[in-house]
Amino acid sequence: MEQILVVEDELAIRETIQDILELAGFKVLTACNGKEGYDVIMDSHPDLVLCDVNMPKLGGFELLEAINQRLKDKIIPPFLFLTAKVETEDFRYGMSLGAEDYIFKPFEANDILQAVRLRIDKRKNLLGHRANNRSENLVTEITKLALPCDDGIELIAFDKVIKCQADRAYCNFYFTDNSKKLISKPMKEFEELLVTNNFLKVHKSTIVNTQHIEKFIRGKAGHLLMSDGSIVNVSVRKKEEIMNRLKMNS
Repeated sequence: MEQILVVEDELAIRETIQDILELAGFKVLTACNGKEGYDVIMDSHPDLVLCDVNMPKLGGFELLEAINQRLKDKIIPPFLFLTAKVETEDFRYGMSLGAEDYIFKPFEANDILQAVRLRIDKRKNLLGHRANNRSENLVTEITKLALPCDDGIELIAFDKVIKCQADRAYCNFYFTDNSKKLISKPMKEFEELLVTNNFLKVHKSTIVNTQHIEKFIRGKAGHLLMSDGSIVNVSVRKKEEIMNRLKMNS
C-alpha cells in the first residue's frame, strides 16, 4: 500500500485530503507544518508528499529545499504543492526545486486522486529503471544549507557561511553577520555537502569557505586569515592544497 504524506496547516483541509486518499486505498500520514513534515519524511519515507506552500515554521518551498539537501542524490518522494494562488516566479521556483505539480484550492476529490495516481505510477517506473541515476526532474542544485533551529529548520545561503568548526559531538557555524550557531551534530554530518560547495577542510576540526579566505599566513603548517578577522590553523598535510586553491582563485 502506497504511503502519502499530507503537510497542511489548516485542519479541515488536511482531514479532507486524508479522507479522500484513505477511501481510495492509500495509507496517509499527516503533518501540520513543514518542520513536522521534514521529520515524517526522514522517519517514514513516504511515496509522495502533498504539501501546502504557505505554512508556519517551515513553508513548502523551504521543506523541499531542506529535503533536497538532506537526501542529496537519493530519489526524493514526488512533491505536489497545494496553494490558493501562485505567482509565476514562485511557480518556477517550486518547479526548479523538483516539484512535480501544483494543485489549486479549492479542489475536487478527482483533482487530488488523478494527480496522486499519476505521480505514484511515475515513481514506480522510476524506481524500476533507476540504474544509479536520478530522474531529470529530481536533479536540483543545492544553494542553501539547512540547519536545525528552535522553530524548525533554517535555510542559509552558503556564501553567508564563513567556517564550520568541530566541538566534540557538536559543531559551530560562523556567519558573515558575525553570529554563530551551535549545532548538535558532528561536523562530519555536513562535510561532504560543504566540500562540494566551495568549502575546504583545512584541519581535522575546521572547514572554511574559500570565498572568505583573506590571506594565507606562512609557517610550518600555516594559518588563514578569514573575512571576519579570525585566524584558522592549517594542518601540515593541507598546506600545499590550500596554496594551490588560493592561486586558482586569485
